[in-house]
Amino acid sequence: MEFFSSCSIPFFFQERVDTDYGKVKVSIYGNRSKHPLVTFHDLALDSESNFQNFFQFVSIAEFTDKFCIYNINAPGQEMDAHPLPETYVFPSMDDLARIVENVVDHFDLHSLIAFGVGVGANVLLRYAVSTLLNQRRLDALILVNCVANTAGWIEWAYHKMNLRYLRSVGMNTFTVDYLMWHHFGRRLDECSPDIVRQYRVYFQHLPNPSNLAMFIESYLNRSPIAISRDGETGPQLHVPVLQIVGAGSPFVNDTVDVNTKLDPAHSDWIKVRYKMHKRMTCCRFISPPFIFRVPTMNVVKLIKKIHDTQNDSYLATTDNIDEC
Repeated sequence: MEFFSSCSIPFFFQERVDTDYGKVKVSIYGNRSKHPLVTFHDLALDSESNFQNFFQFVSIAEFTDKFCIYNINAPGQEMDAHPLPETYVFPSMDDLARIVENVVDHFDLHSLIAFGVGVGANVLLRYAVSTLLNQRRLDALILVNCVANTAGWIEWAYHKMNLRYLRSVGMNTFTVDYLMWHHFGRRLDECSPDIVRQYRVYFQHLPNPSNLAMFIESYLNRSPIAISRDGETGPQLHVPVLQIVGAGSPFVNDTVDVNTKLDPAHSDWIKVRYKMHKRMTCCRFISPPFIFRVPTMNVVKLIKKIHDTQNDSYLATTDNIDEC
């Protein structure tokens, strides 16, 4: 997998931030005087691999001109992480939300946009509902493939097998197949064979399977996120929310469930249908829909620039977007 080069990005640096649960790696892109955009990644990906398309090619100048991006890594999930001690108590999902609070406090961010994918979306939704102060700090939430309920029996069984294999033999075919489904859905045949192969090889060679097992176990044991549209069965979320889900994602129904708990006047749900070109990856829908909701940017112009630069790797039109 090819990632962007930090040397081509002005104001790039990394910092290990002290939190209530140890140090976490935060990668920062852009001028810190710009508006903060805080991200949190999904399973088996760190901030660089999860958000690579967000910072590739010509789009990086567009984003760093308006935002400073803070990519938070869960403990031990960055590619250069050391194995976590067997005695290490990995943070719960609520604890990971607290880590986000620690990072926001550390950088003294008073107003921010939060962008999470998969497990990261769950973490940032928890962050939003945990305190009124967090809600006041948030200008918007962008959630991709967000799940707010506890694990069902099928998910529980799959992850128990993943945990057993990861801890006994390391990366294995069963876990790699599960991760491919988690990130791409069941429509692998519609995706670029080259991209599918790159991700499969990437997952096969993850350096710290025991660290990944801890992250998976934390997500498996997640509690439900108590929010409600009317405030009767849980607190209301007073933050603008944009939910994004791929048409082939296995989490479409979960995102619909989250949508039923949000104020329709301050939330959008978008299912993205993506056209497959010879160099296009199924997960590249993540970036352009986010841009779609940033009013200060020329969305059509930016997407065209990304498309032209990537040689037909992505093509987005309003015909590919469903809203409800």
